[in-house]
Amino acid sequence: MQAHKYLLAILTISFAGQITAQVAAPKATTSTKDQAVKKTESTSTQAKDGVDKVETTVKDILGDKKDSGASTSNASALFITSKTTFSLDAKDESSTIDFIEWKPKNGEYRKYTQPIRISEEGLTEVYYRSVDKVGNAETPKILVLHVDNTAPRVSLVPQEQFFVLDGVPFASKNNTYTLVAEDQQTGVEKVQFSINQEAAKNYADPIKLENGGANVVKYSATDKSGNSSPESSIIITVDDVKPTIEIVPSFPLVDINGKNFQRKGNVFYVNATDKESGIKKVLVKVDEEEFKPYVEAIAIETQGDHVIKAMAVDNVGNQSDVVEVKLTVDLTPPTSTIQKSAEAPKTETPAPAATTPAK
Repeated sequence: MQAHKYLLAILTISFAGQITAQVAAPKATTSTKDQAVKKTESTSTQAKDGVDKVETTVKDILGDKKDSGASTSNASALFITSKTTFSLDAKDESSTIDFIEWKPKNGEYRKYTQPIRISEEGLTEVYYRSVDKVGNAETPKILVLHVDNTAPRVSLVPQEQFFVLDGVPFASKNNTYTLVAEDQQTGVEKVQFSINQEAAKNYADPIKLENGGANVVKYSATDKSGNSSPESSIIITVDDVKPTIEIVPSFPLVDINGKNFQRKGNVFYVNATDKESGIKKVLVKVDEEEFKPYVEAIAIETQGDHVIKAMAVDNVGNQSDVVEVKLTVDLTPPTSTIQKSAEAPKTETPAPAATTPAK
């Protein structure tokens, strides 16, 4: 790009020298009014031809947006909106300024009478020059503009998908949120966000919500022309409370010498509760088995000592503590015996009943 600028400067200076030479060396016979007018018209025509040459050179260097797409680097363009206006001014310390004129890239020159405003979006160029009262025309100057009237779009993307319950998005405390902004014209200048009542700040890294419960996140983006997107907001409920779980036997266990024996026909139910996002799944295991989904009451009918374990997971991934019940199953019935006594059991003679003397 630096080489292009250097070449353009050389061509412009060279052409300006030609105009100056032609204007500064009039013929000796150009003393009448008509000849002076013709000379001025000739100079203006030559200046216009020179402008066309400069435009051709600029087109060769920068490219023609209409035909081959904008090739001017955005870094060299001035980013504006259609609300932006430009004023032109000129000075001439000798014969003073007659008029200033300008033209859009694909338009015709017109005299400058009021602030300039460019309405069409995209990369474009404005040409401008001044002419003094004796017909000296300034070498055209070029201002490269990128007009952008469209605000960028921005969205919030969670790393882990929300769980939506009754229209409310729930998330875990470990979730993070990325703000994605795009602008098709001049590009995004900055993205800002705020959490709850905090002041807005520039977005740089994924957002993490530290507080449990409802959090209000507001965000917006601004492009390089100053267009700002409408402020968006979302209420995210952070569920940082783990579920609770319990194992309940259908009949109480019997404590015998410090060991819990189950009654015959006993089964075990698993109850899980979550007051935030709700229970997603309940997992159980018996002895050395792997955890598997709990679908029905657990019955153990194998002799010996056993351990039942259970855990629950809520809809945003919080896990409960693992609870367990230790029990002993006794399937061996008792045995009883009967023995004949060695001696006949002694019997006691009942005492005679008391009598009442006759009167």
